[in-house]
Amino acid sequence: MGYVALYREWRPQMFSDIIGQEHISRTLQNAIKNNRIAHAYLFCGPRGTGKTTTAKVLAKALNCLNGPGAEPCNRCENCKRVTEGNSMDVMEIDAASNRGIDEIRDLREKVKFTPTEGKFRIYIIDEVHMLTTEAFNALLKTLEEPPGHVIFVLATTEPHKIPLTILSRCQRFDFRRIGLNDIIGRLRAVVDDIGVEADEEALGLIARTAEGGMRDALSILDQCISFGAGSVTVGDVNAVLGTVNTDILTGMAEHLRDNNITAGLKLVDELVRQGKDIRQFTKDLVQYLRNLLLLEVCDNVDELVPVSKEGLETMRGLASGFGKNRIISLIELFTSTEREMKWTSQPRLILELAMIKAGDMSEEGDITDRIARLEKLLAQNEAVSTMTPARFVGREPGNASTYAGGRMAAKPVSVRRELNGTENAGETGIGGGEVSAETIRKCWEDILARIKKVRMSARAFLIEGKPLEISGGNLVLGFPPEYGFHKEKVEQKENRSAIEQVIREVTGAELKIRCKFIDDSAKEPAGASGANAGDDPLIEEAVRLFGGDVIEIQD
Repeated sequence: MGYVALYREWRPQMFSDIIGQEHISRTLQNAIKNNRIAHAYLFCGPRGTGKTTTAKVLAKALNCLNGPGAEPCNRCENCKRVTEGNSMDVMEIDAASNRGIDEIRDLREKVKFTPTEGKFRIYIIDEVHMLTTEAFNALLKTLEEPPGHVIFVLATTEPHKIPLTILSRCQRFDFRRIGLNDIIGRLRAVVDDIGVEADEEALGLIARTAEGGMRDALSILDQCISFGAGSVTVGDVNAVLGTVNTDILTGMAEHLRDNNITAGLKLVDELVRQGKDIRQFTKDLVQYLRNLLLLEVCDNVDELVPVSKEGLETMRGLASGFGKNRIISLIELFTSTEREMKWTSQPRLILELAMIKAGDMSEEGDITDRIARLEKLLAQNEAVSTMTPARFVGREPGNASTYAGGRMAAKPVSVRRELNGTENAGETGIGGGEVSAETIRKCWEDILARIKKVRMSARAFLIEGKPLEISGGNLVLGFPPEYGFHKEKVEQKENRSAIEQVIREVTGAELKIRCKFIDDSAKEPAGASGANAGDDPLIEEAVRLFGGDVIEIQD
């Protein structure tokens, strides 16, 4: 017989050999012991976690000539035939290529026949989610009430695609991703058995790349053994997978810490020249930064960071040089970069842009520092308490996620209160019983916005008026002659009361509304339009910190 791939040669032949799925093996063994065998099973989980393998071991245990027992003997003819795939009572069906109603009708006809060798006829339908809706419907009755000698085992990686009518007729078993240490232990057993030298770090890298799939891990090991001609080193694994050594990741992290963007971009260029996968490098960099974060914020997590002792010391020094907030910002940045790379034909460009952004983040400091600096400016500028949201920056008021490209998760209450203008007159410092016409003009947009929530019709009429002056406890509003209708509506009791109430809430002053006509040629009172938002030093600093454009909105 020719060469057999490692994942086939080392496929478990007994329940005790199945790694990482003890909860399933134990349940099936107890069911066989107690004669509580179901007529249909659904095995679902990620690829390479043992679904088909478990189905075959179950088939052997049920049809074993020395059983049924908790373990197949693997010596009788029935066990050997199942292992070799020659059993007439164990049928493996690929639903991806036999997905139509005609194939299911043919299966329904065949289930009537009794077993020829063992006690049960076992149908293993792999990737069952690929069956058509019509095929599922044709399978329903047979799956619910099959002949007593028939057992169905359905296997799938996407159980959410299976109709509920099928799910309800099966015993469902969810296969988990196999743990890192379990995969490493299995790989070590394989290389020791076949006489291949392998570094522990190399096996760890293979196990992490497999992401919980034993079949993937064995396939990668198979490639690395062929590449290394009898030995497996970290360099061999990196060459086969297109990954990079830890030294490269450490170097990139140092460039990020030192804000040496030029060196970082040169390193990216070198990786491209070496033919490395930029997407895989970005993924590895995120994992490396995650390890740095764990070392920075936790104690005694050495076992969670799979590197040597020397590497741990280096990483501890790097972590302390970054600081928690900076590492978190970098993880968010490069995670977003990795996600964006999936949909672009220029992954190198995306990574280079991320490197440049990382440098900008370092120059401005983390978001906590930015907020602190902005709060300090706000405290020094009393005029900002009367600033309206529309005059701040080109961002939707109150939507904190729009600042700094979404990196600002939430504004502190004190900052949000200031940015939203005079949301509460008592807290923002406007009030004290007496206000000037200038204050009313500065708050006018805020008053209009508040009236919109209190009485929409009042705002529609008030919007055509302008605050002119305060005289004898009255706020004089001016209307152009052509807006006499609006003037009359504002003077109505219900509208006037609503406006006076909002003015009191915003400014803290008790003012009565009085309206009059103004000449079109009359100039607008000084300050009525407010200062130019772009000239405000506070706004300039906010734009520099968070980005954006200064805009003014006219109702």
